Amino acid sequence: MPTIHEPVLLREILTQLNPRPGQNFIDCTFGGGGHGLAILEKIRPASNASSSDAGGPNGKLVGIDWDRNAVQAGSNQDLILVNDNYRNLKAIYERLKRTAGLGEISGILLDLGLSSDQLSDEDRGFSFASVDSLDMRFDTASGGPTAAEIIKTASERELARILTDYGEEPLAGLIAKAIIKERQKGEGIRSAAKLVQLIGDLYRRKFRQPSRRNPATRTLQALRIFVNDEFGNIRTALPQALEILRPGGRLAVISFHSGEDRLVKNFFRDLAKAEEPKIKLITKKPIIAAPVEVQANPRARSAKLRVAEKL
Repeated sequence: MPTIHEPVLLREILTQLNPRPGQNFIDCTFGGGGHGLAILEKIRPASNASSSDAGGPNGKLVGIDWDRNAVQAGSNQDLILVNDNYRNLKAIYERLKRTAGLGEISGILLDLGLSSDQLSDEDRGFSFASVDSLDMRFDTASGGPTAAEIIKTASERELARILTDYGEEPLAGLIAKAIIKERQKGEGIRSAAKLVQLIGDLYRRKFRQPSRRNPATRTLQALRIFVNDEFGNIRTALPQALEILRPGGRLAVISFHSGEDRLVKNFFRDLAKAEEPKIKLITKKPIIAAPVEVQANPRARSAKLRVAEKL
């Protein structure tokens, strides 16, 4: 599986989930397979041991991804790849119990960030430099509106709301106004590169001092989250993940956006502090990447890992 993806917090994920031979895991955002394939190696018996010596048969890893470019449909003895939205997690699990003999689940991972492979694909609009279609859908065959269509049709007020609610963009109103002004010229904005240039010019006029982070980051993130209903996916999937985990199983979530992290934190907190607690918090505070990892992989800078164990 050729990929340029560098998984974030890999060592921490393996430590917290602690996959062992014979166990079953689900990677809800398989992507380039960075986390999932490392887990798969841990749930296979040692190469010099029989299945019985290793404590049972090979474990299975289910790799789910909504992006059909990220997973090619298929499976083998140990790895089951599924092209679907992880918000359908319980239905996927129930189906695989019947068709693939999938047993109890010891751990579930959600890595909510984009993969390096997606960022490098300039045809999808995820990259700052993309000069082609500003699509941003994970499933390009879904029939839902693209980011370009949102920009073309949404009102100034709606654009400002999207950028505020999903990107926490401080200049949401000014950016929305600039998009409408560009639209009125008749050319519109059809590529990420043009949107990035528009926002960069706006920031330079407003602040004059360049930022370390591309000023269009929040806007592109907001459009992607809105187009794919990513907050809705998280809210829908988290209860399902907890339901299908075995007692003692762990749920690990890596977020890259404060809104995502807030959803996960509140979900974990409410269940841990309920009158009859459903989970135990393994991470009271999120785990972040060490400086050496951030230096090697700048994407890790904003990553936050939270882990809970089902009681």
